[in-house]
Amino acid sequence: MNQATNDNNQQVTQTTLKELGLRPGIALQVRRLVEGASKKEAQLFGAIENRGVMVGPQGPEGEDPGLTEGDVCIVRGFTGQHEFSFISKVLQTYDKPFVYALLAYPNQVDARLVRQSLRTKTRWPVVTQMGEHQQQGQLVDISLQGAMVSTPQIVAAVGKVISLTIQGLVEGELSPITVKATVCHSHRAQDGESHFTGMAFHSLTQQDKLVLSYLTNTPRT
Repeated sequence: MNQATNDNNQQVTQTTLKELGLRPGIALQVRRLVEGASKKEAQLFGAIENRGVMVGPQGPEGEDPGLTEGDVCIVRGFTGQHEFSFISKVLQTYDKPFVYALLAYPNQVDARLVRQSLRTKTRWPVVTQMGEHQQQGQLVDISLQGAMVSTPQIVAAVGKVISLTIQGLVEGELSPITVKATVCHSHRAQDGESHFTGMAFHSLTQQDKLVLSYLTNTPRT
């Protein structure tokens, strides 16, 4: 892999789609490279090395990305560890057996590592606290570096430090763990009934790391 630095001094790696190990269903953002074009939500249907990349709407009710044959576009996504992007050309569009666009397979992809490890999907109950504001929620995913939680209301603004208590079980016994975390991103769910907050842990003790290691290897569903 080759490494470079972008304008924001963030390390970017030149890699391939195959090395990233993209899975069908991963969420994408697609934008045509024409003046005034906006980003469109899409998903990856599949990729065949050196042949093409299939992208289409997110779900049966999703909006058509609006790509047409000959369009040049930039595609962005997140693997769970890497943010990635590549520029491609629309080779052909289809509406049967389902709506999708076939893009040219890129020779290289720009990728930036944003998580050291993949997160484990889970459903542990949690309590978040920011100052006097406390609320209960559920853990959506977790790794040794951070987590995402679902709560009824917004937890805190991006950049704020919060307290997160995870009500986990270790070998069948309740073993709550409380850690400090910095809010990295926050958005409301599509159903409008919950709020997702992604956060990065810091100042972990050795005991914290041991419990987190156990929880990431024994997900609760």
